Order: sequence, then C-alpha cells, then structure tokens
Amino acid sequence: MIGLIQRVLIDHIESTLGESAVRQLAADAGIETLGRRIDTDYDDAECLRLFDAAGKALGLDQEALMALYADIFVKWTLVHYPMFFQMADSAQAFLARQPAIHASMGAGIRDAQLRARVNDKFRIVEQHPGRLVVEYRSENGLCGLYRALFRRLLEHYGERGRCEETGCMHRGDDYCRFVMHFEELPA
Repeated sequence: MIGLIQRVLIDHIESTLGESAVRQLAADAGIETLGRRIDTDYDDAECLRLFDAAGKALGLDQEALMALYADIFVKWTLVHYPMFFQMADSAQAFLARQPAIHASMGAGIRDAQLRARVNDKFRIVEQHPGRLVVEYRSENGLCGLYRALFRRLLEHYGERGRCEETGCMHRGDDYCRFVMHFEELPA
C-alpha cells in the first residue's frame, strides 16, 4: 500500500495520542518501524495490522475508523496537496481523477513491478454526468475506506449522492466495484 495512507494515520495518532502511542501502535501491529514515506509501497498485511491497531488505540470499530480516516485524509490532503481539489469542482470530478492521483503517488517507486501494482488498484469503468463506476482491486481490501472517502468528498463539495458496491472482494469477487451516483443540488 502506498505510504501516504500510513503517514496520515500515523501522524494522526501522534498528534492526538502522542509519540508513545505511535511506538505502542507499531508494537501492537507487529511492525518494527512504521513507514511514513509517501513514495514507498508498504506491505498490505502490515497496513491492515496498522489499521487494526489504530482502531483499537482510538476505540473505534472498522466503519468508524474509516469515517475518521476519510476526514483526516481530506484535511491533510487539502493542506499538502491542495491542487488535487483545485483541479476538481465536484466530488465526481475528484473521484474520476483519483486513479491518476493514486498512480502519481506511486510514480516514485523504482521497482517497476511494485509501481504497476500501485497503478493497477483503481480503474474507471464508466463515467457519465451524475454517474461514475470504479473498480478497486487490492489484497488489502479497504473498500470501506473508499466508501468513507466518497461520503466525505460529497460533504466537502456540499453535494449528495449514493454509492452501491456491486462487487466486493470480501464476498469473493475479483474486485470491488463502486457504482456512484451524484445529485445536483438546487441552486
């Protein structure tokens, strides 16, 4: 998993619970050194253990943790990568760019096979005004995070919509498939 995800989570734990909580997080996740490099592809299993340990440290179940993470991720990204938001005037426009953004974060990975793995996680299948279909393929199975980011981006842009997950790796499918509908708000 690309290191930006871990960095945002680790930074949040450190800023809210302190440096000792970060050391405990690493120990609970069974990770010798927590990676915060955003240009590195970290082991998916480590990432899942990190999320599990963070949920326990924060006293949150998986869904609540993903909602919190989506919020801190959007806030962090607005500060560090405001251009991602400036290039998109709606949640649909942002999510349509998300696979390219994800791939750009992996561009610094030197190993071509690892870089391809990062690039292949998201794919736009269909795009029309008010509708976007994305496939997500990853062993880490953080489809709950994608759904939480969808909701948080709607909130950020002051929009409404709904997301149907018509395929899910947790249910045995080859990929997660998100069918997203975006509604225009009355003027």
